[in-house]
Amino acid sequence: MAHENTFREAGKKAGLEVWRIEDFQPIPVPSIEHNRLYSGDSYIFLKTNETTSGLTWHIHYWLGKDSSTDENGVAAYKTVELDQSLDGVPVQHRECQGYESALFLSYFKATGLQYLDGGVASGFNEVKRDEYVTRLYRIKGKRTVRVEQVPLQSSSLSVDDAYLLDAGLELYLYTGKEANRLEKAKALEFVSKTREARGGRANITFINEEPENTAFWKALGGFTTITRSGGSNERHETAVKKNTIVLRVSGSTDDDLQVADVTPSSGVLTKDILKADDVFIVDVGNEVFVWVGKNASESERKNALMIAMHYLKKEGRPSHTPVTRVVEEGETPMFTVLFKAWTEPKKLEFGYQPSQGVARMRDDKPVDVKALVKASSQLEEDIGVDPTADGKHEITVWRIEKLEKVEVPKKQYGQFYDGDSYIVLHVVTPSSGKPTQVIYFWQGRSSTTDEKAASAIMSTFLDDSLGGAPIQVRVTQGKEPAHFRALFNGTMIVHAGGKASAFTNRDDEDSYDMDGVSLYHVKGTNAKNTLAAQVDEKASSLSSGDCFVLVTPNKVYEWQGAGSSSAEREIASNITSILKNSRETEVVQEGSEAEQFWELLGGKGEYATPKSSFEAPHDPRLFHCSNSYGYFDAREIVNFAQDDLNTDDVFILDTFTTLYVWIGAGANESERREAMSFAEQYLDLVQSDGRGKGTPIVAVHCNSEPLMFTSNFLAWDNEFFTKNEFLDPYEARLKKLKAEKEMIAPKDLPGTITNEYIRDKETPAPAPMAARVIPVLPTETPVLKAAPVSSKASPISSKAEPTSSRAASISTVEKATGRAGETFSYEQLKAGVEGIDITSKENYLTDAEFQTVMEMSRDEFAKLPKWKKQAKKKAVGLF
Repeated sequence: MAHENTFREAGKKAGLEVWRIEDFQPIPVPSIEHNRLYSGDSYIFLKTNETTSGLTWHIHYWLGKDSSTDENGVAAYKTVELDQSLDGVPVQHRECQGYESALFLSYFKATGLQYLDGGVASGFNEVKRDEYVTRLYRIKGKRTVRVEQVPLQSSSLSVDDAYLLDAGLELYLYTGKEANRLEKAKALEFVSKTREARGGRANITFINEEPENTAFWKALGGFTTITRSGGSNERHETAVKKNTIVLRVSGSTDDDLQVADVTPSSGVLTKDILKADDVFIVDVGNEVFVWVGKNASESERKNALMIAMHYLKKEGRPSHTPVTRVVEEGETPMFTVLFKAWTEPKKLEFGYQPSQGVARMRDDKPVDVKALVKASSQLEEDIGVDPTADGKHEITVWRIEKLEKVEVPKKQYGQFYDGDSYIVLHVVTPSSGKPTQVIYFWQGRSSTTDEKAASAIMSTFLDDSLGGAPIQVRVTQGKEPAHFRALFNGTMIVHAGGKASAFTNRDDEDSYDMDGVSLYHVKGTNAKNTLAAQVDEKASSLSSGDCFVLVTPNKVYEWQGAGSSSAEREIASNITSILKNSRETEVVQEGSEAEQFWELLGGKGEYATPKSSFEAPHDPRLFHCSNSYGYFDAREIVNFAQDDLNTDDVFILDTFTTLYVWIGAGANESERREAMSFAEQYLDLVQSDGRGKGTPIVAVHCNSEPLMFTSNFLAWDNEFFTKNEFLDPYEARLKKLKAEKEMIAPKDLPGTITNEYIRDKETPAPAPMAARVIPVLPTETPVLKAAPVSSKASPISSKAEPTSSRAASISTVEKATGRAGETFSYEQLKAGVEGIDITSKENYLTDAEFQTVMEMSRDEFAKLPKWKKQAKKKAVGLF
């Protein structure tokens, strides 16, 4: 068959694969171009997910708003070929530009989704250096940014969106006064990426600071007052809700296909409506599902999507209405929730791990396809290089120390500290062809601002030293993509502390924390996504659903929760082997702990325990809730972490046994009032999984989360929301961008080189660098590119140990900014004060307030070990 050549290697490993239709054939698209879509083209996306039971697949065929009917038809036809090459089991989705599904958009969380004008012909035009066409882009969206080119005229601007006027080496950022703060933050990220694509040479002008900028308005045809609204961010979900309709498609040949309306009179859908011998079309108003029975005829299978499209056209429905094809025994949660009582809950014997696939596997991967169907937890962007790809793989790791990168010994690869930032270079040299290079810069949750900035800058310097060819990826703690974790082959461990904060290294002379006890939370289903993170060594950190490793001076305990899976236990054993060194090990089953075990954790105490240890395990699911459109809407956040909980909103955490409604401190009154109603509506939608209507609903407020809630998040930080209180992402990014410019080239420090992108506007641009093709739009995570700081420059900050005399602890930063000797209130320091030494915030308190806040005098504090000082500062929010 034709597909045997085109898609022969497709879907064999986890990741995202993309083809563009060119001359009626699917042509592979490089990974760095996956998020750049031309409106005149059609594409096919294949997302392969790896679960404990094997591989599962989702196929999306994407249609640009200006693509031709022929191209659309070829995309649909080739999608069928790809589906057949995978034995007909993938879930198929039809995507239209501007109306993409939440699942599709989730693939581009890190990079955003960029729409470009033109098609195949313009897609391969080489971009010559310093030759740019002036364009205006609208930046719109909350969780996934859409960047869309709009007409170059002032009437394109609106009050509730953000815009980039790209004039080559002059970039103008306009943010509407009603644009939400997350949208503005992403706009700033996008303009930073654009500047990076220009080698860091482009100048950025903020129109909000210069509202009458002549060059900006001249490019748009003249000044105008902006009053127009840009419309909803969620227009792809604003289809009018209507009654559900079910159509049955039956027939053995193309000539005798019949379509009959089999919608139940009660309007309630039950599973027995669907028959394995036929195909069914289920229309729920804002989406259409095509269900294919396992015994359906070849004609029914082949024509199912075409009949659905004809149905939509006949009904006068929008052409962008989402159409999703699912197969029997491979139904997605979004399909099964439409039915009442889809399946009964399965009771499992202890130790049994069910299949977790969303579709049946190929014949060479036998699996119980009737086991509980769950949503995949591995919907990640695929922007790195596959660590299992053929060729020679080389990895180099550096840690940021005193704002310089210091190479990490190979035996410590995979060991990270949450108070540090790192750079990881991955080079793959194939047997033939050019090497591929990826630069990751990993930033720990407790890493200081200057260390994070240094990691970005040093990554840029490394990029330059390698000729500007590598892909650059920013990785934040808790959001590590699969291709990053896979570099360390199941050995990635995040420890508390860090080099800069004077924490003792694991492989230094003293191998342990200062008190000799460390507890690690282990998460993962295979070597590729394994991660262990250090948590507080106390009983409340444990959870029955997971495994933990307790390290002591003489012994390492591997604690196995009663609800943990066999895969998690195997992974925990691997982590134990890494951490034990020469110490004795002991496996501890939940419920059989010796008294000594609890003593090491400060005494036996309460911890998270699921309501039932015998029900089939269910992965927790997190939803962002909204009633903005007049009906309940819960949008799932895949691969969630604590950072996803926005304090301005309401979220639902579904653990199957309990439904939690998490209410952010900044949620408005309407959202607070409707929170419980949201939860009840959600439970009505998920009756298909057999949980019944007795599931408890628990309201949880920010900073008052119970253990059963926090146990569903890896390495939950009780101080996270306090440390990030009142932080506007846009203002933070803007402030950071400007502060980093000052940090890189402070005017009053000797020996520095002026950063070329903060030159005076009247100063001519520097001579061009060595020529290389620069894309019109960037494709990777933003990083700062700056000229290096002279080695003679004064250090940015002092790490010297403060004494009881505040005057003795004046740092270089204080000298440079003139803030030495000043005092600030505790609240001011928590909110942030410019120009101070952020590593010693406590020194700016008065003696009296220091005593109140730290609960000790300055002399007593000075005598503490450094790790205890660090912990104390974290506890009071001055870290």
